[in-house]
Amino acid sequence: MIRLDSACSPIATVPLSVRSRSRSILFSLSPEERGEFLPDWKGIDDASIHWFDGKRNHMAAWNQVLETTRPEVIVSCWSTGAIPEAFACAEDSPLRYVCHIAGSVRHVPRRFIERGGVVTNWGDAPAEPVAEHALLLALAALRNVPDWRPLIADGPSYFEHPVNRLKTCTLFGRRVGIHGFGRIARALIRLLKPFRTPIAVWSEGVPRAFIEEHGATSADSLHDLFGRSEVLFECEALTASSTGSVSANILAALPDGAVFVNVGRGRVIDEPALIQEASRGRLRVAVDVCWEDPVRSTDRLYMTPQIVLSPHIAGPTHSEFPLCGQTALENLSRYLKGETLRNRITLSQYDRAT
Repeated sequence: MIRLDSACSPIATVPLSVRSRSRSILFSLSPEERGEFLPDWKGIDDASIHWFDGKRNHMAAWNQVLETTRPEVIVSCWSTGAIPEAFACAEDSPLRYVCHIAGSVRHVPRRFIERGGVVTNWGDAPAEPVAEHALLLALAALRNVPDWRPLIADGPSYFEHPVNRLKTCTLFGRRVGIHGFGRIARALIRLLKPFRTPIAVWSEGVPRAFIEEHGATSADSLHDLFGRSEVLFECEALTASSTGSVSANILAALPDGAVFVNVGRGRVIDEPALIQEASRGRLRVAVDVCWEDPVRSTDRLYMTPQIVLSPHIAGPTHSEFPLCGQTALENLSRYLKGETLRNRITLSQYDRAT
């Protein structure tokens, strides 16, 4: 049962008797998102469908379409603008459900969920592809991918083998640490099994028994985790307590030559300290997320050639977008039929996600 803020009026349930063709559903997607996520769109019976190009990104136009269409449901994606609290949480608001095709639902006011509004997203869809990408980045750092092109450009050496010049390493048998223990971290543990790596985990508030159930050892602290890890995967959610938690002091606890991979959130890390560690050559660094996204060619992160830099693509791959769209449409169909929805966002999930 959802606990309601005393200052919030709960959202009333739509009676079955008025669930008819007059029900308004607003799809706020760019034309590109519509083609990528809903390539086989065939429409919905018994509803009034409206489309808004999220790329227009003009607040006045967005407010106007909300007031004009008065949607009971908003189907949203990356291009969707913030849903105004004044609309979503008004006592006479028609909005009951935000069906988000992608991941982060920060465009939805928290108060909407507090009042009983329903929000869903793509659920577990990113976990395995992000874990897969994390593994890719770790292997790239271990094999020293940033120095491949310079080595090739220098030409063959008759005095030193390329492996020696690159100082390549293997993942097999390495001591692995994972900061964070959500779905991505647990998927990563499954992917790492063939590499026979001892795995330690630290995530504030996660019970030791739960970590051990998934085949990992619980570290005593964040500092302990970094101190024992030859390959460290950063997967922690961004919260008030985790922001900046991987400080220069924590990074310094990693052994010389260790690999640091971030597929979590950039603001968990002291980025200048991380760049310094990579520039000195003490750590091998590979990141998919950073303080400022997207990275610009003038950023220090970009200009540090020792870092394997991924352009924030560790989520579901392009080939999986239609499946994500299908998941959203299936949830929409369940909602219209009054059935239980999948991947519903709770307040605790909303607060931990970014």
